[in-house]
Amino acid sequence: MNTVTTTTIMADTEQQAEVKPDPPPYSGLTPARRRFILGLVSTAGFLGPLAGGIYLPALPVLEQDFRVNSIAINATVSVFMLLCAFAALFWSSFSDWKGRRPLYLIALAIYLAANILLAALPANFGALVFLRMVQAFGCSSVITLGAGTVADITEPAKRGFAMSIFLLGPNLGPTIGPVLGGVITGQASWRWTFGFLAIAVGATWLTMFFAFPETLRFRVGNGAMYANAPLLIFPPRLVSPLAPESERGPAPPKPSLKTFSRLLRYPPITIAAFYTALLFANYFAMAVGLSDVLVRRYGWSVTAVGGGYLALGVAIVSGSMLAGRFSDWRRARAVARKGPDGKVDPERRLVDQVWGAVVCVAGTVMYGWCVEKQVHPAAVLVATALVGLGMSSVMVVTFAFLTECAPQASAGAMALENMMRNPAAAITAVITPPLVATMGYGWYFTSFAIVVGVVFSSGAFALATWGPEWRKNPAIPPPAPAPAVVPEAAPTPSEESADDSSRADEKVSEP
Repeated sequence: MNTVTTTTIMADTEQQAEVKPDPPPYSGLTPARRRFILGLVSTAGFLGPLAGGIYLPALPVLEQDFRVNSIAINATVSVFMLLCAFAALFWSSFSDWKGRRPLYLIALAIYLAANILLAALPANFGALVFLRMVQAFGCSSVITLGAGTVADITEPAKRGFAMSIFLLGPNLGPTIGPVLGGVITGQASWRWTFGFLAIAVGATWLTMFFAFPETLRFRVGNGAMYANAPLLIFPPRLVSPLAPESERGPAPPKPSLKTFSRLLRYPPITIAAFYTALLFANYFAMAVGLSDVLVRRYGWSVTAVGGGYLALGVAIVSGSMLAGRFSDWRRARAVARKGPDGKVDPERRLVDQVWGAVVCVAGTVMYGWCVEKQVHPAAVLVATALVGLGMSSVMVVTFAFLTECAPQASAGAMALENMMRNPAAAITAVITPPLVATMGYGWYFTSFAIVVGVVFSSGAFALATWGPEWRKNPAIPPPAPAPAVVPEAAPTPSEESADDSSRADEKVSEP
């Protein structure tokens, strides 16, 4: 009888061990709320680069109103871009540790205050430089914070397309900015460019204050605590409550220069960020000079030039959306071939960048020689579209790759990419005019295309060959797992009988 009972208990125990509960979903938020968050961070991402682009058409007017020369007024552009690059490191370090929500609210509040003061204060060049620095400090946060938010709420298998949705904002900001700036400055005044930014940023800040939940997995896990919560957060708080400790994600590294140094010296991040920055600099050299080309060489009006930038914007959006969806589709196929528990290396995504780099290089050469030979402007616009299409497709895949390489410091990885990209664009904008004057458009952009092609192919080859080996020693080591608590085995009936007999013998032996 005891043997039968013991066998039955052991069989039940084995069956219970075999039945494993389903793992929790990557994000506990509803699909509708995830889409809302994605749209909101994309809007914030649009407002950051918009501050740089909307300012450019007003430079000649600012030069007159502030009574300075072109070198001084152009310096405000360089200072803005450089500060954006390095300030992003500050925001990203604390967002990976203290949360996304408080950093969004603080950064956008700084951005809003700078715009209000720029629109209202009397014309003073020192105040302009200082407030542009404050503006850059506030708006530099949105791209790194947004990329971190996408990684928080989107599993790696779908991250390429989600990242492409987010990048709609940052990609459209530099493209639509000059168009808006030209219209506002021409029809009203340069002050209204900052007034327009203040209105847009204020509306976004209010929406985030009342409807943006915390997404950092270290604080709220998969966000299940917001699963059944209403859209509006009331009463709103700067810092969200914490999820139970058992539901939180792994702890990120504490903000320090050592952490950034480790990320910067981590080859997968450095290499991918470097060649992406070079492709962006190539695009920026073309985009900044496009208005001058269309006006001086083809006699277009300022309004018509805005239409030329819209063609470029459509190409950038299309490249980002198509590449993100295609990269996710290819990754899903790779996972299906390996089975449900199969793991796919992040480097597999980089194969999808090859066609984008080829299109970008071809468009760059085409643009240079079309402008040089003054071919029909339709051909010039086709060339700019090819450059934008290729550049944006490479960038969206790089962003998805970086979040998989450093899952615990995704915002930090994005900040380092931004730190390379913005200075590269600023330097290119300075050196392009004199080099074009010396070499001509054709040979300058052909040379740039060759450099881009060589650097990209070398970097992509290095990542495909040695990337998996490099990732065995991650930049941010994962936290050590908590020691497993081994439960005491339940005594079998025969052991219980033996214990009862021994206790009975002890009682009999007592005096």
